[in-house]
Formats: sequence, C-alpha cells, structure tokens
Amino acid sequence: MTIIRTSTRNAVRRRWKFALVVFLFGVGFVVFTHAYDMTALENVRIMGTPPGADGGEPSPEEVEAMARRAWMFGLFALLGLAFGFGTMLFAFLMPGGMVANERRSGAIMLWAQHPMPLRSFYLRRYVGIQVATVAALAIFGLTLAVAAFPPGTGPAAGLGGVVSVCLTGVHACAIGFALTALGVRRAALFGIVYFTFSVTVAGLEVTRNSETWTAGESVGGVLPFLIFPTEAINDLVAGFGPGVAWDWGATGLAAYHFALWTGIAWLGLRRIEQRPLKL
Repeated sequence: MTIIRTSTRNAVRRRWKFALVVFLFGVGFVVFTHAYDMTALENVRIMGTPPGADGGEPSPEEVEAMARRAWMFGLFALLGLAFGFGTMLFAFLMPGGMVANERRSGAIMLWAQHPMPLRSFYLRRYVGIQVATVAALAIFGLTLAVAAFPPGTGPAAGLGGVVSVCLTGVHACAIGFALTALGVRRAALFGIVYFTFSVTVAGLEVTRNSETWTAGESVGGVLPFLIFPTEAINDLVAGFGPGVAWDWGATGLAAYHFALWTGIAWLGLRRIEQRPLKL
C-alpha cells in the first residue's frame, strides 16, 4: 500500500502543472459556452452563411453579425480541441516512460535487488498512477459537465459525461503503461498516434452495392477489438440517460480493452524481469 500511495503522490507532483493548464482550458471552454448563444454558433457551423431576413442577400449588418459568430465558433472549437486533446495527452503522459527509461538508465537494478518481483513493484506503481489519473479526470469531467450546450448536442450531461472522460482517460493511461512496459520510451507519442488512427478508422464508411457499412462492420466486426474503444465508451455512457437500455456489449468491449492492455503490460514486465538491463 505504501508503494501505491507514494506513486500517487509522485504522479501528482510530476503532472500537476500540466493538469492545471488543461483545467484552465476547460474553464475557458465552460465560460465561453455560458457567455455566448451556442444555438446561434451551432447554426453557423451547420448552415454556413444563411440568407438575409427577407430571404435575399444578407445586409451588411447581418454579414457583420454572421462573421462575428463565425469568429466565435472558431474560438469555441479551438478551446474545445485544446481541452479534449489536453485531456487525452495528460492521460497518456501519466505513466510516462516509467519502465523503459528506468531500464535504459539502469535505475531498474535498484528495484531488482529488492525481494519483491519487478512485476509486482511496477504494477503497484501503475495502480498509484491510475488513482492520480482518475482524480484529475474526474475534475475535468465535472468541468465539462457544467458547460452550456444546446439541447441535443454536446457531451452527455451529468454523471454520464464524467464517466465518459474517466473511462477514456483510464484506457489511455493503461495503453501508455503497456507501451512503456514493452520498452517503448516515447509511449505517450505512440499512444496518441494509436488513438488518432483509431478515431479516424472508426469514422470511415465503406459503400458496397448501394449499402454503407462502417469500417468495423466491413471487416467482420473485428476492428472494434483492435482500435481504441471510443464508440464502446460512448454506447456504455448512453446507458446513464433516462429511458435508455444498458448496453452490456459495449461494457464488455470496454472491459476487454482494459484487460487486453493490462495483460500486455504484464507480459512486458515479465520479459523485463527476466532481463532487467537492456544490453
């Protein structure tokens, strides 16, 4: 328990400044949604430049108002992107290059001299990192939950939004730890690349014989088991809404991904335990 507690404190000391920056982006995002009419901004995004009040060409005043709304939408998108990307990067960065860097520097031999197996030692440190990660993600999720979105848009409100942020970050942290346990020094960078690739591929659609499938359906449903479980987390969180049945399939898929990356981390630590120094 001491290792877990110490690891949590170290994680907080290492990443609190970055977490504060992400939180400030979130606060700016929330303030922006409350300060401006988000319905009007959403219309600008969807419709572009609408016609004037009489159905003809817009007047100079209307053009100026639409340009101002377009500028505000650009700032809104920038704040949202900074907050969302910062949250993901924070979760991937939390494990850092913990195992890979200590193995490369030789510091891992200090831990190898103790009677506790290296696997247990690093897994306990990982638990402490996850505790710190969840605490920060809960704050980020609560910040996002108070944002003012038009009805029917934006992330799920209340508990669902907090759970979505936490689950996404927990999976990202698990991936980052698994990569460093495999000896990857820049685990956060590879984690972000994997996440971006997953989101891109999941959004692809394939048209065949006038029918449209998503990328996952077009390869027999195997893809959801290989890419980051963003859709599964969204489906799981939807169950917090009123009148929505709980999606046990999405729950199982999210649990599978967490278990998969935890298992990969365990295998990587087992390999390093047999040969701690990288020769």
